[in-house]
Amino acid sequence: MKFLIVGDIVGRSGLDRLKIELKKRNDVDFIIVNGENSASGRGLRTKEYNEIISYGADAITMGNHMYYRKEMATEYAKLPKLAIPANLTNLVGNKNVIVEKNGIKVGVINLLGTFAMGDMIEKNLDNPFKVVIEQIEELKKNDVDYIFVDFHAEATAEKIAMGFYLKDKVNCVFGTHTHVQTSDERILDTGMAYITDVGMTGPKDSVLGLKQEIAIERFTSGHFIHYECSNNEAMFNAIEVEFDDKTKKAISIKRISE
Repeated sequence: MKFLIVGDIVGRSGLDRLKIELKKRNDVDFIIVNGENSASGRGLRTKEYNEIISYGADAITMGNHMYYRKEMATEYAKLPKLAIPANLTNLVGNKNVIVEKNGIKVGVINLLGTFAMGDMIEKNLDNPFKVVIEQIEELKKNDVDYIFVDFHAEATAEKIAMGFYLKDKVNCVFGTHTHVQTSDERILDTGMAYITDVGMTGPKDSVLGLKQEIAIERFTSGHFIHYECSNNEAMFNAIEVEFDDKTKKAISIKRISE
């Protein structure tokens, strides 16, 4: 079985590139997309959720931009294929999602890291290493065939530690959030696939999706300037992971950076 995991979708150009890329990839069995920057770089609305699903995504994960769209606070739980961070304590939504496709049940967990996520996030976080075990146990009670974990975190050390921690418990751990794809994709000795960060599907001519002139002004002046998402040709960052259907162990992991 082959999975496609797409890095953080940023803004309109990211959504447009996602649509183009998913149309091409007919040999993929299951698609997971991180959509937490899809609404003009600041969160996700029902509109973007429906759009991403219509392009062919089977599950969508989120991250630290959960509070940007206040109207979504009561809406996340209504979106059946959306996994919100399981260790975020004060929002209601799916702490994990199970999607059955072609007779195969795939469980998806989303977690937030504990470093440099902002005061509002950090004061409402449980320990991701503790919470993930609870979520895995819940998924296994539902007899899932595969478990994927999106660890949305800033610190590479925290992500790598999570990978080793879960290497005999899940099928794949992938990092999101930094918008910069890492070149450390690997298959661990247990057959679990891992990468520290999948990267970004969003505007090339930007600073992680932000208009470059605004980012430069922020750094040079030291002042906060309102976020504006760049809107130019998008890059496409993703990974493809293929598994042995019998053992459920990864047999290949490939980075995509286009």
